[in-house]
Amino acid sequence: MRTGTYPGRLTREEWLQRSVRERALLVARARSDLLVLWKSCGKKPCRRAHGCQGDESCKSRPYEADFKNPNFGRPDFQFSFRYPGHLRIPSAILDQLPFLHQPPSPEAIVQDCMAEAGDEAAAALRQIFHLQRRRRARTAANK
Repeated sequence: MRTGTYPGRLTREEWLQRSVRERALLVARARSDLLVLWKSCGKKPCRRAHGCQGDESCKSRPYEADFKNPNFGRPDFQFSFRYPGHLRIPSAILDQLPFLHQPPSPEAIVQDCMAEAGDEAAAALRQIFHLQRRRRARTAANK
């Protein structure tokens, strides 16, 4: 297994040594990356790293627009934000990941997601777990 494949680029042993609170923070960052929230983030470190570098409040940014809605206090108000269809299962997987005592390998998680939700959902999880194929370095002979 590749090293550093859990959120935060941690190995399985490092992941299990973290407290549930620290794992939840790393998963919150991964969930923000799943929605590509770093592109519209006001924090420079997030935009520079092309990933969330913030705290757990970053994952609630899509909901904030609804909180500013003038109809928010009405009893018939409904939230307008919903996860896109292909990201619902990956977000559910990320929700339960910090609380698993023996989490499966990221490769197994991606394979299960692909079987259940399709290739598009598995591709989103591959980016979160940093499992995409690495490009070969170009040598002088290949140029």
